[in-house]
Amino acid sequence: MPPRPLVFLGLFCLFFFFAGLAQASERPRVVVSIAPLHSLVAAVMEDEGQPALLLGGGESPHSFSLRPSAARLLSNADILFWIGPQLERPLARLLPSLGPNRNIAMLQTGELSILGHRQLAPSQQANGDSHEHESHDAGVDPHVWLSPANAMVMTDEIVRQLSELDPQRSAHYQANGTRLHRSLLALDIELAERLAAVRGNYAVFHDAYQYLEHRYGLRAVAAVTTHAERRPGAARLSALRKIFVDQDVRCLFSEPEFSPRLVSLLREDLPLRHAVLDPLGANIAAGPAAYFETMHALVRAFTDCMQKGPT
Repeated sequence: MPPRPLVFLGLFCLFFFFAGLAQASERPRVVVSIAPLHSLVAAVMEDEGQPALLLGGGESPHSFSLRPSAARLLSNADILFWIGPQLERPLARLLPSLGPNRNIAMLQTGELSILGHRQLAPSQQANGDSHEHESHDAGVDPHVWLSPANAMVMTDEIVRQLSELDPQRSAHYQANGTRLHRSLLALDIELAERLAAVRGNYAVFHDAYQYLEHRYGLRAVAAVTTHAERRPGAARLSALRKIFVDQDVRCLFSEPEFSPRLVSLLREDLPLRHAVLDPLGANIAAGPAAYFETMHALVRAFTDCMQKGPT
């Protein structure tokens, strides 16, 4: 029988050995703000953990209220991926008190193609709705995920950040990132082919699609509101209807949160088709495929509406 001190020493070593193994196998706690970005992170992490989605079910990143469960997610996270204060404004205010030590704002990724905010007709000065003007940080359009080329750049940054945080699984993240890159490149080619025949003018409710338009040669000529959460005034509605006629607008694209009655008012007695665009994929199940399903749904809406005749 071995001396008792040696038994205790052996048990002591075994304890720290297994504790070290448990610590080494612990997966990072990852939180992502919006569904399209969450999809990219989930694809990079696939088979080695699942990121938590902060905003789901159609919550607006511009004006959400943080639920207690979401606040706990942030407080316990090892890393947060988000677009940046230009999109998730409430999150920017909360991070100093709730956020993890490592938070990655995608708009700070150097290789992204960034577009500035534009002013789609009608202008506030022309219709008297100056109170609708939205203040944008540094004039940046934050809807960067609507270009698959930008999604590839974000994938590289996600792989880099996760590999630094969790070097034990770096090879896994890099392999998944390479596969995701190939899929995004194929998606980019597919969308270009499908949208090549889409020509003509259209109007959107919220000017969120500039990256998609810039990538594939589409052309919006008017936006119903300058702020995603505000209803346009009567003067703006009147100016919009005039633009629809003068610019031969074929389609009016709304978003899930906008009132059907407002759509009806704008289309009344006009040969104008209508379809719904959802840049956040609110009705699409979260996960690695969600980004691709969101982009396919957007393109289906564009092609179905623009390639059909007027109502």
